[in-house]
Amino acid sequence: MTRHYTEISTPFKIVKRLQLSVQRRVKALLENLRFDKRSRLEKLLAQLSSDDARTRWEAAEILGYYRDQSVVEALIKALGDPHPFVRWQAGESLAQHKDARTVTLLKEALSSRNIHRRSEAAEVLSKLGDKEVTSDLCKALDSRNAQVRCSAAEALGRLADPTALPALIQALSDNDPQVRRSAAQAIGAIGSREAVPALLTALGDRSAPVRASAAAALGKIPESKAASALQHLLHDPDPGVRWHAVRALSIIGNEEVLSALASLLHDETEVFGSLISEAARQAIRSIEQRQKDQARRERLRVS
Repeated sequence: MTRHYTEISTPFKIVKRLQLSVQRRVKALLENLRFDKRSRLEKLLAQLSSDDARTRWEAAEILGYYRDQSVVEALIKALGDPHPFVRWQAGESLAQHKDARTVTLLKEALSSRNIHRRSEAAEVLSKLGDKEVTSDLCKALDSRNAQVRCSAAEALGRLADPTALPALIQALSDNDPQVRRSAAQAIGAIGSREAVPALLTALGDRSAPVRASAAAALGKIPESKAASALQHLLHDPDPGVRWHAVRALSIIGNEEVLSALASLLHDETEVFGSLISEAARQAIRSIEQRQKDQARRERLRVS
């Protein structure tokens, strides 16, 4: 019996020893892998301070796959990098970190002395899609720096939070045309009738891009009374303004604007890869079809 037990237990002990040996090796391998990962991470973090912009850019891209607090802090710092590609990539990588701590650090970055960092932080916050940052972005519209104000307006447009409307309407009076333009675009993204009076005023802005953006915004708001104001822009000296006015009228216009649109059927100016005359032709067709559909619905309702 003893011999039989020994014959059985000996192989068992050998297998057990082999299992323990394998476990130790796996543990050692995992420890090495963790060490290599940490070593790689430290190297990437160091590369963010490289003199070579391409090296910093590539490091910022790879760091987006690491979930480590030190990475978030380093990437937020990289938002202030002197090279725009590095700043952009740092923002893209940060947008993959949607935890509360990242949002908190980005909010703090809105007050950074580094203009680039403040501007990029606003953009990243909007990409995270958290509307709780709307109030912080509205405050950024009061920044002394036009680039920060512009980025804040663009960010608010991506969030499309109606609570930002009062601040954006006020930004339509900003002394910087880029900020006014971004504010008009953001208002268009929100699409509220409350902003129509301010947008109508912006149609007379001295800056052509602002007039164009205001026209485009009105085209996203179902308010027919804006159609008459947009007609005046059909003969604006800037072709981009005329094009946006045509596009807006194709959406909110009625039969009263058809003759005004017809006056552009010979405007062969090319904008955004298409002729204004063709845009006017398409707008006329859209309005006529809309009128036919409305008349058909009315007949069905009466019958």
